[in-house]
Amino acid sequence: MLYQLGRICFEQFGTQVFIVQNHNISRGKQRFHYQYDFPTISIYNMRRIIKEQDLFICNPVQSPHSFGSMLSSKKLMYLQGVTNYSRLDTKFDYYVSASRFVQETTRSKYGINTPVINPYINLSIFHHDVSWKQRNNEILVLDYKIDLQPSLNRLLEVYHQKYSDALPEFKKVSNLTQREWAEILTTHKFYLTLSPVEGFGLPSLEAMASGCVVLGWDSYGGRDYFEPGRNALVVEEGDFDQLAKYLHEILSFPGHNLNLSKNAVSTAKNYSFESFTENWQDFLEQNVFI
Repeated sequence: MLYQLGRICFEQFGTQVFIVQNHNISRGKQRFHYQYDFPTISIYNMRRIIKEQDLFICNPVQSPHSFGSMLSSKKLMYLQGVTNYSRLDTKFDYYVSASRFVQETTRSKYGINTPVINPYINLSIFHHDVSWKQRNNEILVLDYKIDLQPSLNRLLEVYHQKYSDALPEFKKVSNLTQREWAEILTTHKFYLTLSPVEGFGLPSLEAMASGCVVLGWDSYGGRDYFEPGRNALVVEEGDFDQLAKYLHEILSFPGHNLNLSKNAVSTAKNYSFESFTENWQDFLEQNVFI
């Protein structure tokens, strides 16, 4: 998302953009496509060339660097999560939250009021182009978070206790490019998320855009777009009984979830790059590039 903020500054305001990093490999370069190859500089060189009228943008993971008090430039932090940092640099000029959950957490923990600008999903990649009947009944699970397996084991244990039916089939996936992830989503009916806390939760929204019915935890940040029973089958983290019931229902009547799929696709369309760009352009015009 930070790259896209740089892209907006470049396209909408004509600014020069530098990517500041303290490692040798551009993270995400293999997974995502970047339209512009902005020059990369070190933190040392950034500190050497940055001017008072410049804008420095980062996320809260960079808080240990104390850029807020170190840099004399304008400083903007995009708060995309709440669990990926231990303390927040409270010396920035501007803060924007990715969801209402992040907004509320930042206000209650640090006393900082922030506007909300939701992230976006790439609707040219994540879209619905396979009919419901043609899709696979296997339940997709992203297998890269350490908290997945204990929750999945507990869910299956509860399911066994409540129902005598055969267990559902899961397809665990990881290390996919964005396009590979989109391709597998559009061929499946269901996506299970057991991530307890997300600042926003892009994989779930990407699944919805692809016509998958999402079931699992609402992850707090997902409450910006989840409407339980209308566009997803989600519950608060830890409600294994209700989640097992949802799991039994989709296995018993997989064809009955077409309306959920349609509503999910409709919801996801509200989170386009065009909307993201417009919201950020308004914020930057009103607050930064005045």
